Formats: sequence, structure tokens, C-alpha cells
Amino acid sequence: MEDKTMKKVFGIAALLLALAACNKIESENGPVENIVGIPFSATVSLGDNAATKALAESGSTIVATWAKGEKVALIHNGVSDEMTVSSVSGGSATITGTITGSPSDGDAVAIIYPSTAADGTTGNVKADLLTTQDGTLATIASAYDVRKGSGTLAVSSSAASLSGNVSLTNQFAIFKFTLSGPSIDATHPLVIKDNASNKTITTVTPASTATSVFVAMPAAASTTYKFVVITADNKYIKSGTATIAAGNYYQTTLTMSPRYPLALSSATAEWDLGAVACDDGYLYMEKKAAPAGKTAIGIVGKVTETGHGLILALQDAPSQKWNTINGWPPVTTFAGTTLKQLPEEALGSLKIYTLFMRSLNDFNTLSSWCVAQKRDYEEIFVNLGSTTGNSSGTTFDANVNAYITTGVGGTAMSDWRFYWSATESNDSHAWGFLIDYCYEVSKTYSDPVRPVLGF
Repeated sequence: MEDKTMKKVFGIAALLLALAACNKIESENGPVENIVGIPFSATVSLGDNAATKALAESGSTIVATWAKGEKVALIHNGVSDEMTVSSVSGGSATITGTITGSPSDGDAVAIIYPSTAADGTTGNVKADLLTTQDGTLATIASAYDVRKGSGTLAVSSSAASLSGNVSLTNQFAIFKFTLSGPSIDATHPLVIKDNASNKTITTVTPASTATSVFVAMPAAASTTYKFVVITADNKYIKSGTATIAAGNYYQTTLTMSPRYPLALSSATAEWDLGAVACDDGYLYMEKKAAPAGKTAIGIVGKVTETGHGLILALQDAPSQKWNTINGWPPVTTFAGTTLKQLPEEALGSLKIYTLFMRSLNDFNTLSSWCVAQKRDYEEIFVNLGSTTGNSSGTTFDANVNAYITTGVGGTAMSDWRFYWSATESNDSHAWGFLIDYCYEVSKTYSDPVRPVLGF
């Protein structure tokens, strides 16, 4: 029994040795073990702009130094190995660790510092790395002071390194933005967008109130940027064009003026949907009470590319039958649609509109109160955040009513009554809205309307 047991043990040992032999790869310098990896050590430099974890502002420059213990990603052959900064000398650092996978002499390698910035094994920096920032140099140093370099492996039977010197270059620039006008905080961040695509580059949310922040930005040729701060009481938007060079440090003051009050003629779909229209012909911050001495008239629900649009009333007009509405005069000169104008006797409490007309001193600026088409109401509801409806279309909901009632003091659209549109369905029915669905309503029913102003 002992003889058989010993033979079995020796047989297993021989099998393991054979498997180990099969797991070796050959390079120009001899076989390389592929089971647990081989030691790696190389010296890399940071080129002209040495920087890492420890960043400090010094006048118009950023002073930085390497730090032992920092992590660097070494990417090769679809494998990413994490190396450690083991020693520092001036602008160079020795990185050490273990290289795994199947390294061969002459293989291409990408090096990314810090390792957390590497996009897996692609050899690229994470595309969304700058999505959110907190405005501090400490965070930029630890996560966004990104360097990248490329080279080739030098592999022997027992160790690996890099062929020649590899220099890591900056991938981003650092900005110090000083805001003149608004301050930003945890609930009112600074948003930086590409003006052409309207894509958000980064959102800067400081832990406490700040008027000065440090921001990492990607390098770019001449680009127009949009800086946005939306506070509790106003909106601040500023545009500026710049060329950003990776590795540079920029100091810039953002002088930002409040958007509101804004002339109605300057309204845009990008910024002013939901804004409060007042009787002075100006727009004010959404979901806020009208300023002292002003009377809120309605909510901006639609703005076209040509600057025309529709203002949704804060109150209902008296109930009507659809055939009566259909007999009212058509208005076709506003917002690219056909509206049905309410006569004087159908205004009810909306007669306050006449104050709006007088203040504008331009009777071509606005329509009278009107009933809009079904598609117009649907667009208004969507623009004001509605997410409800049925197969027949989108309708109003609590999101829409919040614009009408919050701060402004309007009356919410009813959750149990239909509202007419000016759109016919067939000989006996026209289209109406309830809080959760669109419906073909008998033209003989008397239902309320929520009028609009065309501008």
C-alpha cells in the first residue's frame, strides 16, 4: 500500500512540473514564467511639468512633486498591472511591481498615472473622469492630475523593464476660476459646457460655499465654453472662447450677471422654459413669487427657434363647449400655430391680461388669451416636465402644476376635469386633457380651458 501511495505522489509531482513547463513563454532573452508574474522596475519622467499628488498654487504657477507610494497603471497585451512609485529623484520616479499576463520583449506598453485614471485595459484615460469635481487642488492632485506615456517592454527570463526613457505628459490643464457675481455650493454648482454641442464637460460642486475653485479641463483647440450657475434666485450664464493646452495653469475671472429680469423678446428654449412672465413684459426666475410691484401673468411653456412661443395662464378661463371655442377668431401670427382667441366675455379672471398689454406698449408683441392646439399643449406639458399620458398623447401632471403654483401662486390644473384644446378629433368629438391621459371628448360637454398667450 505504501509503494502505491508513493508512486501516486510522485506521479502528481511529475504532472505539476509538466504543466509548469507548458506555462512558460519564450522571448528573445529566454523563457519567461507566466504563472505568478515577474518583477518589473523602470524609471519614468514627467517631462517639463512635474506634478503629482502634492499640488500647491504659487503665484501664477502650480508647484508639484512626486510622492512615494503613488500608483501607476502599466497596460500591455490586454492586461493592466498596477505599479508603485518606490523612489523619487527630481522630476523622475522609479516604478516597481509585478508584470503579469504574457509579456514579451518589444511589446507596446501604455503608462497612466494615477492608475485610477486608466480606462481598464484600453490604454486610454477614462472618458468620464472629469464629470464631477469638488474644486480643490487636493482632489485634482489625487485623481485628475493625469499623465500618460508609451514605450516598449524589455523582458528577460527573470525581470522586466522599459526600453529607453519614457516621459509621461499631462492630459489636462488646471484652471483657477474666480466667480464675480454668484457663489456656488453643494446645491448650486458651476456647470461647464461645450457651447457647440451643449455637452457638459464637468460639474464643480464644492463642499462649502465658494467663489474660487480649481478645475481640471481637457486640452482643446479654440472652443467656446458656457459657464452656468443656477442659484435659488437667479440664473447666471457666461460664454467664452479659449484654447486650452495640456499641462498649463490658467487663472480666470468669470464675471457673471443675473439673467433675470429678461425681456420677453430675449427668451430661449434652452434657459427660459418655466420662467414667470410678469405684467411688465419681463421674465423672472421660475417657481418664485413675482418681485414687489409686479404681477405674475403666466409661465413660459414654449419658445421656438425664432424666439416666439407660448405662455401658459396661471388660472382657468370659464368652461365652454368646443363648438363655441371653434367659432372664436383664429390667430396665426405667433409660435407657428393656429390659436383660438377668447372673446372678452370668456376671459373671467384673466382680464388682468390688459395690464400686461398696456405695460408692453406694443400690441404686436402678444396675442390675446387663446386656446392652443393639442400638439401645443403637449409640447408645453413636456417642456414643463410632464412624464404622464397615454397612447393618445402627453398630458399635464404634478410637475407641470408645480411651475404654476410654487411661489407664483397660480391655480393648479384640475385633477378631475377635462381641459379643451382647439383640435378636433371627428364630427362629434374634440381633444381634451385630464391629469393622466388625453381623451376624445364630446363637443357638447362644457369643460374649462387653460388659455395661452402667443408671443
